[in-house]
Amino acid sequence: MLSLFNTALEGTPRLMPFTDRLVPGELLGVCGPHGAGKSTLIGLLAGLYRPMRGSICLDGQPLHCWPSTYRAQRIAHVAAPPQSLADWRVRDLVGLGLLESCSRVTQHGATSPPCLPLAVETALAALDLQTLGDQRLGTLDPANAQRAMIARALCQVAAAPHCPFRQRRDNGILLLDLEPLAPVEEQRLLADLGAASRRHRLCIVPVVSQCDASLACCDRVWWMNADARCTNVAPAVRHVLKVQVTPPTAETPLSKVSKAPDATP
Repeated sequence: MLSLFNTALEGTPRLMPFTDRLVPGELLGVCGPHGAGKSTLIGLLAGLYRPMRGSICLDGQPLHCWPSTYRAQRIAHVAAPPQSLADWRVRDLVGLGLLESCSRVTQHGATSPPCLPLAVETALAALDLQTLGDQRLGTLDPANAQRAMIARALCQVAAAPHCPFRQRRDNGILLLDLEPLAPVEEQRLLADLGAASRRHRLCIVPVVSQCDASLACCDRVWWMNADARCTNVAPAVRHVLKVQVTPPTAETPLSKVSKAPDATP
């Protein structure tokens, strides 16, 4: 799984050293005010940046040492839907996730994995999108558009347990850096994500609002504002990790943060 040891990152903002690990079957919320470093931390876990101190290891090896094809089977990073995907049918978009992680399909002379239809339907069902599979992504409301992007990621790391082209079929990681939803929609989504994390033995890491009801949906929370009191968070979840963050400075722009190049397959 993914583990962090004394991991720190310079930039805007600066993430101070902390140690933790991502646990299969867990919904781990990342919470904090605007500018606290939530997206930066998600990018760090996804391998977009390398830590300036400490380490991030996947299955016991530094994350950046794994080939990109292997990382694609283990970690899916979900951001806001780009406009370029607006004309995609939801069902085709979700299936693209599995194709991205099955790098050996073309080597075997197949155009797609034989498990693709089952994988797509499994992911659509997990995100309650069965009736929207034939609609275009651009026609969906924001909440369902987010669900479609998450279903694509679920298909990438977990929704095809019998796919013959995958090296790993368990303990995937979903990193969700999405726009905030209305509280009711957010809590409904978190409930579905919690069920998916347990069913597929995933660790799902969404950015969540500071609403008590949303935080209560999470198994654990990374609180990205160490100076603020976690008044109602600790009773609602098993554990709260305070991630120390320092404010932005003119001397440490994000452009100076070390970007992690893709490993060569």
